[in-house]
Amino acid sequence: MKATLTSRLYVTVRLLMYARLLLLAMAVVLVPSVRFTWAVLVPMGAVAVISVTVAQLTGRLLPMLARRPLMLALDAAVAYLVLESAGAFGPFFLFSVVTSALAGVLYEWRGLLFVCALQVMLYDLAARSIQSVGLQAVVALPVFYPVAGCVGIAVHRLLQQYAEAEEARREAEVVAASAEERLRLARDMHDSLAKTLHGVALSAAALPAWVRKSPARAEQEAENIAAGLKIALAEARELIGGLRDGDQSRPLAEAVRRMTADWAASTGITAEVGATADVRLPPAWRAETLAILKEALTNVERHAAAATVRVTLTADDRGVELSVRDDGRGFACPPAMADLTTALARDGHYGVVGMAERARRVGGLLTLTSAPGNGSTLTVCLPEVNGVREAVR
Repeated sequence: MKATLTSRLYVTVRLLMYARLLLLAMAVVLVPSVRFTWAVLVPMGAVAVISVTVAQLTGRLLPMLARRPLMLALDAAVAYLVLESAGAFGPFFLFSVVTSALAGVLYEWRGLLFVCALQVMLYDLAARSIQSVGLQAVVALPVFYPVAGCVGIAVHRLLQQYAEAEEARREAEVVAASAEERLRLARDMHDSLAKTLHGVALSAAALPAWVRKSPARAEQEAENIAAGLKIALAEARELIGGLRDGDQSRPLAEAVRRMTADWAASTGITAEVGATADVRLPPAWRAETLAILKEALTNVERHAAAATVRVTLTADDRGVELSVRDDGRGFACPPAMADLTTALARDGHYGVVGMAERARRVGGLLTLTSAPGNGSTLTVCLPEVNGVREAVR
């Protein structure tokens, strides 16, 4: 939640700085050129430089601004120099109000009262030499400072509520992904481990009878039971391995690297990984992506006879792409993916079919290109999602 709030504060501070530059430019246009002296131009230039610097270096300066309200006091003093020279009741007054709004966004009440009190005092100093002005100008204009500060506080609280809602959404996605993972694990156990253990149990139940009737058959059944238990152990390890990515806080790129490295170590096939460090997906999308990668690597091990595999994970404004390319034997690939999945399903190879279904489940598209002797490339394209990048911009 803190990262989300901070990123929104970055954007808000930039907008306030650009708004102040716009107000300053409008004031310059409205004031006659004869009134511009060095006493006016120098503090105006300082205000412009401060605004541009904060807008361009928000990521570095915002932590310092958030901890030190005195930095805004210095900004208010520079604005006072402009009002003192150009006139407190002129168009330059409006750009000075942005400082109070910024104080409300950054500090809420703890720093806002200090900054507003300072600005009102400086405004009175700038207006002290002006004669024959109405009470409305003297009293009403300073009220803009606390009003702008209250608006800043309201913006800060809205951003905080948005961050809390975003955090709640992410937690809900994690819960949903965990429920989906439990269902997947139950299906996998039913389709593999449970059936294997059921067969072992039937053989073990019949073993005493075979011992009495046919020792040779009993010996064969005992060997079958031992082989079945080895298969069950391997299936159990595979299911446990599928649960290793339970830490959703781990970057997806790191999970891809670890899964590929473990696979390369167990198979002896050289694997290279090129992964963007800041890719982030919703939990359900993440689980399906890693499941596709695991199945793709398994297919390479079983069927490709490859020496090298290249795994690439990239992200841009269009979405996320995962590709697995091998230099194996390859095969004749039909022109359409539907033809390929149909052909593979007809031959009893459901791995690619399952990967295509997983990609469609999260709105993505799986493609497979290959040629005899030239290896194969499997690509999964996922559409753009909000927050596809982990790095805060």
